[in-house]
Amino acid sequence: MSDKALMTRAELELTQKMQREFPAGGVVHPNIIKELNDSPGLTARLTAFLQNRGRMQVVSTSGIITPPNGIVLPLTVPVNESRDWNAAVKTAGLSTGRGSVVWKIGDQFPPTVGVVERLEQLWLVNFGKGSRTSSSDAIAWGIGQHLVPASPRSCFAIAEHFSKLHVYLGMDPMAVVSLQKCSFEGRPLVARVWFDGSERSALLVWLWYHWDDDDWFAFVRELDS
Repeated sequence: MSDKALMTRAELELTQKMQREFPAGGVVHPNIIKELNDSPGLTARLTAFLQNRGRMQVVSTSGIITPPNGIVLPLTVPVNESRDWNAAVKTAGLSTGRGSVVWKIGDQFPPTVGVVERLEQLWLVNFGKGSRTSSSDAIAWGIGQHLVPASPRSCFAIAEHFSKLHVYLGMDPMAVVSLQKCSFEGRPLVARVWFDGSERSALLVWLWYHWDDDDWFAFVRELDS
């Protein structure tokens, strides 16, 4: 798998279909194999999914290795770091409450002047069923893979362009988290988008919260790597 690997909506939908239809006995139906073969954009990740009895494991030639029992999902998403903060929040979290603190910290993430929307390679990592993960442990994992936390706008873009990500992954509810720190009234916080059925909300969470197994952390490559 190259460093430019991505998972499209079609591939995510096929992943969900395999999760739903994979038989307990481990015999793969010929129709699923045909669908794999007829999908030119499908990468070795989904073949590994079948071979691994429905447990997604990503080990790529780019050097990114999953945490034990975890999942790493590469996504290529249009991100605009020059977008107005409140506009990005509104688009990502259509159900975000008017009184949410997330509307009040845009000055800590000012728009990047002169930048246009571009495709950005992101990695979402989940630490596995039953996991309880600290922010520092998630960041440490990223450092080991030469990855750093993605920006809140990147997470908002994921919610905008993959609004049914929780459906594709068969994980409802779930959240996408940016571990870039901000603060409000002296309290260290991070932004996340919460997917729950038909609702999406952008909100701030305490940085030192112990994250559950429904949280996915967004990372990007280090600039100097």
